[in-house]
Amino acid sequence: MTKWIIAIFVLLGIDQGSKIWISSVLTQGESIPVIENFFHITYTRNTGILFGGLQGTAADYFWVFLIFAILATGVFGYMFYKSDFTDKRLFILRLSLTLLIAGSLGNAIDRAVQIDHAVIDFIDFNGIWSYIFNFADTFLNVGIFLFFVDTFFLEKKRAVVNG
Repeated sequence: MTKWIIAIFVLLGIDQGSKIWISSVLTQGESIPVIENFFHITYTRNTGILFGGLQGTAADYFWVFLIFAILATGVFGYMFYKSDFTDKRLFILRLSLTLLIAGSLGNAIDRAVQIDHAVIDFIDFNGIWSYIFNFADTFLNVGIFLFFVDTFFLEKKRAVVNG
């Protein structure tokens, strides 16, 4: 279990460290092209929710956002804690929960400590879509994907073997 907890803190450090760095070297709205017309580092502050929905509502719904993040982290943490760490077949489940916990905490910290309760976003694939995101968002999306893979495919295989 210890290596997984360390992984959560490492991922959280990557997320928070990158946000601190971006907000200290760029001004809001400033963009640095990494691959012109495809990938940029663009400093934005997301005051809404997923994919920029409900923009400008962070202050109005601060407690809703924060409570949801705390509840999600609690649920993921409980599942993580109850996981059988001796069963190597649960690797994908533990990885998904590790990513989900780190992602939930990363964005919750932004909501709690940023003066405008916004989440700092900066990963900008403007050649593909208009959404700008951060590492915590990536952890959440990959974690959700892996969780569904484990739930709908791997769990069935484990049940057959245990059956």
